[in-house]
Amino acid sequence: MLALDQRESLRRMFPLVDGLEVDDDSLRRFKATATRVLSPLASAILLDRPFAVTDARPDSLGPSSSLILAADVLDQPPGQGVVDTSLDPLVTPEFIGRVGAAAVKFLVIWRPDDGGEDRVRLVRSFLEVADAAGVPSLVEAIVRPAAGLEWDGPDARHAAIFQAARELSTLGGTIYKAEMPGYLPGDLSRVRDHSERMTEIVPGPWVVLSNGVNQPDFAPGLREACLGGAQGFLAGRAIWEDTVADPDTLGALTRRSAERLRALTTIVAEALRSRGQQRTVARSLASDVRTKEAGG
Repeated sequence: MLALDQRESLRRMFPLVDGLEVDDDSLRRFKATATRVLSPLASAILLDRPFAVTDARPDSLGPSSSLILAADVLDQPPGQGVVDTSLDPLVTPEFIGRVGAAAVKFLVIWRPDDGGEDRVRLVRSFLEVADAAGVPSLVEAIVRPAAGLEWDGPDARHAAIFQAARELSTLGGTIYKAEMPGYLPGDLSRVRDHSERMTEIVPGPWVVLSNGVNQPDFAPGLREACLGGAQGFLAGRAIWEDTVADPDTLGALTRRSAERLRALTTIVAEALRSRGQQRTVARSLASDVRTKEAGG
């Protein structure tokens, strides 16, 4: 699945024009172009209401690709990442039906010092909207350190990713969207093991996002995550980020991004097939052990 719901973070990927950031129409044009080029290659496209989805299903979205609608309002001060989110009051069950969204998604910024009760209420409010609309829901978690602090080493961040999953994935969402477990820039050695732990925590299917992962690391990291239990990806930056400032954006999307998306889809299919074969072997071995123990 392809993510194209970035807003102010997308704006900052564009080169400045006369010292100023690009206008809203530049974001809309990029999203429409990327959707038109890449949606035929994806099972679903994640789009936002302010810049990509207005009163109907976007014309740029291919007929074979499902629309996932972002139901979050992002609080992103200038020069910073997203610091908080709230539920978009305009993404109602009626709006979801009108634009033909097949699912909705909500981003939660998780901090160890924030009140968990408020987060839980917020996510449950989102899930109520999804249930009323009769569509699947995706809950996404991005972890941040406590306000004004830094992580006390990478292990603290990895632990927070698991804590967020324990809190949020059990609230009833259809799919959980997680940061790549165990990832460090240039180091994928712990991704599979941490993904196996994530699979034990999350009661349903989960997928990885690409935010915070260096582009060259995402494909091999995705493979490790899927071998550890992830069911796929819902990613954007690793696929199209470097096309935004390319003088030939359309050409870059058509060639570079399309090739990456095809490759990532193949990686998921192969990893899931390999995992299925491993499970078959494990079941066969377990059966052999039981037979021997029974004296067969």
